[in-house]
Amino acid sequence: MRFSTAASLALAASLATTAFAQITPTRVGPVSQYGQLMTGKNSQGKGQIYGSCEGVKDGAEVQVRGMSLYWSLMPQAVEYWSEEGITTMVNDMKIQIVRAAMATGNEDWQGGYKGYASDPNTQKNLMKTVVEAAIKNDIYVIIDWHSHEAHKQTDAAKNFFKEMAETYGQYDNVIFEVYNEPQQISWSEVKNYANQVIQVIRQYSDNLVLVGNPSWDQNPSDAIGNEVNDSKKNTAYTLHYYANSHNWSGNYDWGGESEGSKGEKAMNAGLSVFVSEWGTADASGGGDPNQSRNKSWQDYVNKHKLSWANWSASYISEGTAAFQNGSSKTSLQYTTSGNLVKGYLATNPTSYKACKAEEEVGIKAPAIAGGFNVSLEGKTLNIAGGNANVEIYSLLGNKFMAVDNVSGALSLASLPSGSYVVRVNAKEGGKTMRVQVR
Repeated sequence: MRFSTAASLALAASLATTAFAQITPTRVGPVSQYGQLMTGKNSQGKGQIYGSCEGVKDGAEVQVRGMSLYWSLMPQAVEYWSEEGITTMVNDMKIQIVRAAMATGNEDWQGGYKGYASDPNTQKNLMKTVVEAAIKNDIYVIIDWHSHEAHKQTDAAKNFFKEMAETYGQYDNVIFEVYNEPQQISWSEVKNYANQVIQVIRQYSDNLVLVGNPSWDQNPSDAIGNEVNDSKKNTAYTLHYYANSHNWSGNYDWGGESEGSKGEKAMNAGLSVFVSEWGTADASGGGDPNQSRNKSWQDYVNKHKLSWANWSASYISEGTAAFQNGSSKTSLQYTTSGNLVKGYLATNPTSYKACKAEEEVGIKAPAIAGGFNVSLEGKTLNIAGGNANVEIYSLLGNKFMAVDNVSGALSLASLPSGSYVVRVNAKEGGKTMRVQVR
């Protein structure tokens, strides 16, 4: 949920004893305009990503584009795991989303950092820095459990995502990527792991969850007819590609189906797809970007309105690194790859308009007419000035409550914690407001 200064002040007292972070955006960005990202199907049954501000309807699909940070290990990468680094990319590259690819295992980069299994506090602090910087800049942020064997780290992942969801899960900015790139394992193994982690996240947040799939996220179609269990029905499946190594259509000479075709197959079956990582060159991270192949892939993602994060916002010695050695968190010097990606990002909007329908928790809504007023205090909806019919929906459009002829206090204590849309209709007029129930 997006918080204004007034909303933050109103919430401070009631949330002072919780793990919920209090952060105020410093600008109006894509999160204010689109709201929480959520999965849905268009009128043709194709899976897409939408925003809570406009909801699931044809023409309201949301595509956001930005950068993926490199693993949180090397100084050449961790330079950008900072508020200054995120803000610089917002200003110089017009990013709408940043992906925080956290090292999860016993990685130990000499002269750098250790992974979460060895040094959880440092890794969590790096993640929190990026998440809070993204919220301040009003852009989306992917909390990425950046592992190739997350199914062997289930307990650690559950503990990590519990803390992240409890702390940041009520901000529309936040997206949870629970498994970066499974290697050569079965979809059933990935699904079993994802089900457990998603169940933990859903105790605190209904935000978008991203799930990887076998063979480095090149098989989102594996989930067709066998989706993960998500009580909020807000899970998308990732597709990763590297332009020099992977194809956007057709089949390979050896008979295998292209990655792009498998992504399209998943979408046409009603699954939402998200390109949480892609590179301009080889799958190894090396090589020189092929302009023609990159253009074809960009045509593909734009045709299907797929959101993406480019690998990588770093100045490590790889062809897919966006920045040159000598760059810093406040000064970006671009590589061939970085200039190419910056050119794609140049078509992102230069300004955004806040969603008008959104109201903040604890703030009185304007009167409908003749002294009629609607407000939320804690878990009680107060209706003053007359009788009204009240309907309450989840952000995904599911109706939770409908009560006629309400006057005075209406308890919302029976609702699970989360974000809701409240519609109040009275003879004086109507009011729609966004509320947060805790």
